[in-house]
Amino acid sequence: MTDLLVALRPLDATELDAFVELVISSYAGERASAVDARPPDAQRNARSQVEALLPQGLGTPDHHLYSVLEGNAVVGHLWIGITSVDGFRSAFIYDIHLREDARGRGLGRRVMVLAEEAACGLGARDIELHVFAQNTRARRLYESLGYRITSLSMRKRLG
Repeated sequence: MTDLLVALRPLDATELDAFVELVISSYAGERASAVDARPPDAQRNARSQVEALLPQGLGTPDHHLYSVLEGNAVVGHLWIGITSVDGFRSAFIYDIHLREDARGRGLGRRVMVLAEEAACGLGARDIELHVFAQNTRARRLYESLGYRITSLSMRKRLG
């Protein structure tokens, strides 16, 4: 892998609205496809979830939002939450997104390493994430980085 100049910096308040809208749109699109939901319903569900998770925006405790930089250019974002529900601090990657022109060049792998470093710095013992089954590219990346499946959701359409 080429030595990429990739870094994280805390998301700026001026970037928050665009970040939230991108997260909602991306999650809604993937969920609608995964569960065969109507796009407006998936959009409403995604908005509700994001607003519940970030009630205080950038000031929401235990939520860390970053811009992904390649050199000085913002090429994506990363959202990490910290929980202690299992008796230890664990990081959860709520969202990782790279612009289309930043994909396929090893940046995703580098951002995942940076996410792990950030999670360690936040005192996390583990890091986890959710990935939709149809996102085979992301699943292959996560598996190559040592992530293992801890649960599976299965669905069957009735009727």
